[in-house]
Amino acid sequence: MKKIWILFLILVSFKAMTQPVAYTKLADGIIAQVGDKIILKSDFEKEIGRMISQNQEVTDSVRGALLYQLMLRKMMVRQAELDSLPIKDEEVEQRLDRKIRYFAQMMGGTEKLEEFYGKSVLEIKEEFKEQEREEILAEKMQEKVTGGVSVSPKEVRAYFQNIPVDSLPLFDAEYEIAQIVLYPQVSDEQRLYTINQLDKIREDVVSGKTRFTTAARLYSQDGSARQGGDLGYFGRGDMVPEFEATAFRLKPLEVSKVIKTDFGYHLIQLIDRKGDRVNCRHILIKPSLLEDDQELARLRLDSIRKELVKGTLTLAQAVKQYSEDEATKGNGGILRNPNTGTNTFTAAELGPEQFFIIEKLKPGEITPVQPLEERNKQGFRIVMLKSKTKQHQANLQDDYARISAAAIAEKKQKSMDTWMNKNKKTCYITLDPSLQNLPGLTFFTAK
Repeated sequence: MKKIWILFLILVSFKAMTQPVAYTKLADGIIAQVGDKIILKSDFEKEIGRMISQNQEVTDSVRGALLYQLMLRKMMVRQAELDSLPIKDEEVEQRLDRKIRYFAQMMGGTEKLEEFYGKSVLEIKEEFKEQEREEILAEKMQEKVTGGVSVSPKEVRAYFQNIPVDSLPLFDAEYEIAQIVLYPQVSDEQRLYTINQLDKIREDVVSGKTRFTTAARLYSQDGSARQGGDLGYFGRGDMVPEFEATAFRLKPLEVSKVIKTDFGYHLIQLIDRKGDRVNCRHILIKPSLLEDDQELARLRLDSIRKELVKGTLTLAQAVKQYSEDEATKGNGGILRNPNTGTNTFTAAELGPEQFFIIEKLKPGEITPVQPLEERNKQGFRIVMLKSKTKQHQANLQDDYARISAAAIAEKKQKSMDTWMNKNKKTCYITLDPSLQNLPGLTFFTAK
């Protein structure tokens, strides 16, 4: 049915640019139409099925919200195509590859992902390709509508003043923290041992004594080992620079020499190349850290802490000279909250273990040396409490960044509402009568 409709859409595409094409037989598989875009009952039910498989409760409100989002996306895609917003096949492929790698990692490997969907990776990508293309076009259309929206300080104040006093949110106590991070240095002996191990593996692969996939399963310390080291297709900017530079220089089935990245030491084999994207497999081995290496890093960081406490070294100086955390080194060591984009954390965001340490500090005080593990790297850090706010009701002085973000979000939503209402007047919309009473669909059902 879907293929028939796609063929039909191709045949009427030129007419659809100037006038709506009214599809009939909604009960025969098509539950909604927005302009020349259709939503199939099977696609809607497939999305519902995914929610159920993830143990989400699917109420009528959830069904209505899902259908609203699907119809809104169709409206935005339709207009993006009319406006000829650019989109390349490579853009869709890259997004799909990143998502496939992410979900495979979440599920414990490509095999688990394929088992979950009951399809091969290629079949999964083919199934989601059109959906991914529509998502990208919808994002581009939304950016075109709201990309230039900003708010002045005057507008932020007006937004805040329009919030009823009894509706002002209560913000939890928040903490601004900075850190200095040191990673133990692997000994020259361990580094050389790892390189020699990979050189031997490369020799066996190149001579035909063993297959690269077999060696990856046996020796690689990366999550891709289960798939014989296969990383899938990726483009420029998807991998760390050292890895990427080597991968793009290889010929099909050529095996690289040993290369070093922040993750460890690698061998890379090129499987295939498609335009600006390559498919590679790799073997990753991380040199072992000895107890002496770790103790040396801990003692070094402890001595830095003592200088900070004595005042012979400032935090800014220490971060610049010693910290090995690239994410905070250029920001004076201050951590940024990934959930809010601000420099503050609530107790819940810090986590119980870190909160009980930070809560005991006064601004300017520093924690003892703590073990740190992130991005598959083990290290140590010290954390300074920069500032702390008490639980309070929202106000402009303490919460300007939050209030400004909320004001921008509201202004963007108004821009989208204006665009949607204008677009609706020139866009043919119909919805299966059996679904019109679902909550949240008034915009698409009201005349």
